[in-house]
Amino acid sequence: MKIVTLLISAFILFQKPILAQNYIWPTNTGHYLSSSFGEYRDGHFHSGIDIKTNYRTGYPVFAVANGYVWRVRTSPFGYGKAIYIKLDDGNLAVYGHLDEFNTLLNAYVKAEQLIKKRYTTDIYFQKNEYRVSRGDTIGFTGETGTKHPHLHFEIRNANNLLVNPLNTNLKITDYTIPTIKAIAIVPLNTSSRINGLPKSGVFRAHYIHKNLFTISDTISLSGPVGFEIKTHDTVRGVPNFYSPYGIRMSIDDSLYFHVQYDTFDFSETHLIKIDRDFQLKENGLGNFNRLWFDDYSQNLRFYSNSPGNGKIILKPGQHSVKIQVYDRYMNTSYLNFSIYSGEPFEPALTDAVLTDNQWSLQIDVEEPESTIVRVMRVNPTGAIQQYIDLDTLVMDSTQITIHFSESVTIPGDLIKIECKNRSDHLRRSFYLNPVPAAQTFNDNPKISFIHNINTFLCQVDFDLAPNTTPLFFLQTEIGLISVPVFAINPKTYISDALSLSSVVSARTFEWRYNKTPEKILRTPVHFITAAPDTNVTFETADSVLTVNFPVGSVYDTLICWAGRKTIPVNDKLSFYSDLYTVYPPDRALRSDILLEIKIPAGTEKPEQLGLYKLDDDEWNFLGNEKNPTKTNIYAPTGKLGSFAVIRDNDYPEIHSIIPGNGGRFRFGDIIYISATVKDELSGIDDDKSISVMLDNRPLYVEYNAPRDQIRYKVAGDLPTGQHTLTISVVDRAHNNSTKSSTFTVY
Repeated sequence: MKIVTLLISAFILFQKPILAQNYIWPTNTGHYLSSSFGEYRDGHFHSGIDIKTNYRTGYPVFAVANGYVWRVRTSPFGYGKAIYIKLDDGNLAVYGHLDEFNTLLNAYVKAEQLIKKRYTTDIYFQKNEYRVSRGDTIGFTGETGTKHPHLHFEIRNANNLLVNPLNTNLKITDYTIPTIKAIAIVPLNTSSRINGLPKSGVFRAHYIHKNLFTISDTISLSGPVGFEIKTHDTVRGVPNFYSPYGIRMSIDDSLYFHVQYDTFDFSETHLIKIDRDFQLKENGLGNFNRLWFDDYSQNLRFYSNSPGNGKIILKPGQHSVKIQVYDRYMNTSYLNFSIYSGEPFEPALTDAVLTDNQWSLQIDVEEPESTIVRVMRVNPTGAIQQYIDLDTLVMDSTQITIHFSESVTIPGDLIKIECKNRSDHLRRSFYLNPVPAAQTFNDNPKISFIHNINTFLCQVDFDLAPNTTPLFFLQTEIGLISVPVFAINPKTYISDALSLSSVVSARTFEWRYNKTPEKILRTPVHFITAAPDTNVTFETADSVLTVNFPVGSVYDTLICWAGRKTIPVNDKLSFYSDLYTVYPPDRALRSDILLEIKIPAGTEKPEQLGLYKLDDDEWNFLGNEKNPTKTNIYAPTGKLGSFAVIRDNDYPEIHSIIPGNGGRFRFGDIIYISATVKDELSGIDDDKSISVMLDNRPLYVEYNAPRDQIRYKVAGDLPTGQHTLTISVVDRAHNNSTKSSTFTVY
């Protein structure tokens, strides 16, 4: 039966749609890629392959097969200059970031730009109006709409589905196996435990030999969990990392999950935030491919061969996990490791007394005879310094009592008690700080929240380790609800996983720590629930910020809240609001939500104000729409995070003008007119925000927004004599800059 299963799996694995067998390579720069199909992009899947062009532009681009030009676009963003060819086999070939079109297409575009009086164009051709043959040069490689030279190439089928171009006869040379870096295991409900904790765990993968990887330790699990993998592919001699072509996960030789990046629909592209773990990425841990999916993403075509949703609920006992990661040419890496599934193991340290260096501890546990207790001295980070011998250990039906002697003489060292289930690989740790409570100040513990898929946790980080395990309570209308607590390390504790409904009903989160005197840290909370099928609007307590979650803007139930803090005076930026943070910033939104902030009454030049989002110490402009009375400013955002209203009164920059001011040039030497145009804060909207005049004649210049560049290819030769070039740029805060260059052609 095992052999039959493997044969069927192998058959499915090798079923790849061969879309055509007569395509030629789209350019002659070589068969090397900088990006593969289905890779992560901010908010979408990469829809094609990116072909390397040796860091240069100007290589010919070919029609890969017979067909006709269906569409030609020019844009400051996205694909820049792009050509769409409907092939005779029914597929659509798309070429992006071109430097130039061929002569005939270029004439069409120039004529359209003169009619529209702008650079941006979108031209559709009639069927067979402009036929091309396999191998015809349709344009030249470039970097328009992007920062680095390369050719973006797509294949779309007759149903407008994106398909992997390497599933045609287009091939690259690749004999290198993928690299496996780590796995993550995430909890899926309140009963989930990973190594005894109700939070996600990340485990490093180790290379063994050939194509084998492993996880060093057996991982213990309880309740439903999802597996995720951090992996990438490479090609020998090329420095780029690529996404894998497919991943298969088996447990005890049964296939649980299969993803293969062959085809997807544009309507599915937002699911990149679900196919990869958005939360881990936002927290700086990198790209993890999820090996499980929820109901709202079950129809993603990448999962079409998966036998199930990948969510793991196992019978008690030891299990073997095998994850296969393979590239398009079936170079395969294997990650093998063990997991142990069992019921939660939750002993409780109920009493700890220190008298003259003699410790007396009581531990409540369901099966004392199956529990191993170890005591050790650790440093403030939790690293073991020394194991401690027990003087006595006494068990009864539900409790273990231990006694030991230990005089902690190294400042900061603590006592760690580890309880381990003898047969289940499950363990739980407790920490004791022998420093008297009165000397353990912890005046400013840091409170944070962890919002997982279906659960919520509260975390506290202390400056100094508390004397014993803190206590955690929810304050609700019906009173205090005690919640179990877990130690992450001597200074960090988390609550047990809370249901989302219990979180919404809470009025205060309360931590109690140390004894004699006991300290109480109360955090008032006000949570809002956003659900996929509802429209939710809420205001901050000061009624300044309004947040609207439209119907369909979240993937699943989202608990959100807002905070406010005053922004210190800044020499470079002029703030017209406090800093408002909409939490949690590490949860993905399905589509934009709307923010609205009141601006101070009587503010002068409100057109210069904009709503900005803080990302990695950089302020990014969101929008500056105003209500009719200009008392509120609003903008959409696709991510939660920190926001403020900022005035932009700086003028756009214009520099590196060619031909330069005062320059003298030989007749025929000027091929391009170019300049750098840049605005640091609100930015330049599009090509309509740029005006270029040569001798009082308008030029509709190419604008490459990612590179902050404009250029114009001179048609023919500039006549001899003096010429004046004038460039004007307006930013989105209506600040206008103008610079001129007067030069001579002789």
